[in-house]
Amino acid sequence: MDRKDLTLVIMFAVINFVFAALIGQVPRLITNIPGIGYIFNIFYSITITVALLFYEGRRWRFLMQAILFGFLTLFLAATPIALISKISLILNALVLDVVFNSFYNYFNKGNKLLWWIILGQVYYWFTDSFWLVLVNSMFYPWEGVIATWYIVMPFILPIMVIEAIAGGYIGYQIYQRVKKV
Repeated sequence: MDRKDLTLVIMFAVINFVFAALIGQVPRLITNIPGIGYIFNIFYSITITVALLFYEGRRWRFLMQAILFGFLTLFLAATPIALISKISLILNALVLDVVFNSFYNYFNKGNKLLWWIILGQVYYWFTDSFWLVLVNSMFYPWEGVIATWYIVMPFILPIMVIEAIAGGYIGYQIYQRVKKV
């Protein structure tokens, strides 16, 4: 990995961390509704889209970004148990990195990167909560984890998918403009 890629990984992880610290946790703090912070996923989706497009299908950059973001957000939670919730983040990033980056060249040759990134974003945000429930149910009482998921996710999941599509599109447009400079 060269300096440019390392700089991009650090930059995007820090941008997502700053957003998580300043805005991402506010809805939960105000309402105390688990999962309500997902309504701001469009901003994460935009930064993840731009990052993936800058990585140009090279493996392990997005995974490294997710690991760094996970470690940075541990400081927000300030509890050792918060490490468990980062496992789902890393697993989701690993699958996205391995599977979707495998198809980058195919979509790039056909000038269909917009479809690649939208499919990737929809996958990432659609499965994010499933990974979270899977991992958390191994460490917490499963009744509470699944009950919370069933209460919140039917309302939030459609919003997350719409935000993934919109964030993918907006991020793609931003990338196209930055790439020209």
